[in-house]
Amino acid sequence: MLAFCFVFVVVYALLAKTKILGESDWINATTSLLIALIFLYSPKAATFTATTMPWLAVLIVVVVFILLILTFVRGKIDDFVKSPIISIILIAIVILIFFASAINVFGPLWSYDSATGEASGALAFFLTPTVAGALILLVIAAVTTWVLIKAK
Repeated sequence: MLAFCFVFVVVYALLAKTKILGESDWINATTSLLIALIFLYSPKAATFTATTMPWLAVLIVVVVFILLILTFVRGKIDDFVKSPIISIILIAIVILIFFASAINVFGPLWSYDSATGEASGALAFFLTPTVAGALILLVIAAVTTWVLIKAK
């Protein structure tokens, strides 16, 4: 249930802030609710959220303590906080946390046995002729669209 609440709040906040779906609170809340319900009924998604949340909480606590220490040492930390390098480092750490959690939760889905040459799980699904053909057609359509738009 904690994963449901966390996903609902985060998705709603992102939709309200970015206004991707417009400024309607009703649409943002409904979309957030649907995405949170997917996380509620999907055990892998809930496990992913439950694995990621503690690491993000630790990251926030560490960043706050570092900022507190810098405030005591330097006085003002406005230049440090507004530095793009610090933002890039924090974003890279968050992405690393998401990848580590995803590998921990979804890792067995992406297995390939080099001895037999067989894939299993999601990798086997993407390697089926039907899906591979559809992906190739999508790539061809995307390249064609890009060339036609670029030609105008």
